[in-house]
Amino acid sequence: MTSAPPRSDSALCRVAVVDATTAEAALAAGAQALAVTGIVPPGRFAELRARWPDRTIHLALDGPEDPGLDGGLVERPDGLLLRDARSGRDVVALGARLAVCEAVQGLPDGACTILAAIRHPLGLIDARSFVGASPRLAGLGLDGHVPGDGPAGDQARCLVRLAAAAADVPAFELV
Repeated sequence: MTSAPPRSDSALCRVAVVDATTAEAALAAGAQALAVTGIVPPGRFAELRARWPDRTIHLALDGPEDPGLDGGLVERPDGLLLRDARSGRDVVALGARLAVCEAVQGLPDGACTILAAIRHPLGLIDARSFVGASPRLAGLGLDGHVPGDGPAGDQARCLVRLAAAAADVPAFELV
């Protein structure tokens, strides 16, 4: 459960955000990493992993306090996608909560990684706070809703790539 999206030196990695019913289609279309939203039927991650063992499957959460973590960890995702991360403090808070959930599930501490996706401009302004926030941080990226296209979007992608490089984790973009 310590997988991260594949590194890419030339472009941002892409993580497909899907619900449990469209996950298989996304994998069949070539997605290397998934973030599954909503309620996950029991055994769904195991089914997907059996058919595509080389792909990573993450559980998408809307924040550090998202109640979906409690039931979602039963499915043994490769990691968690923290959507709308506004600073490294969100990663720290989710990591602390995750440690408790792992203990309850009988998993080793640190078994599950975190991908932090920045959506809000505050996350971009405070992108350096993700550096050193948690050893669980396995990737830093944009959630696809870049604050503006053109120069603003380019600058946002550059800030995230720089922060990811400083944190020594891959950069990604949600699609």
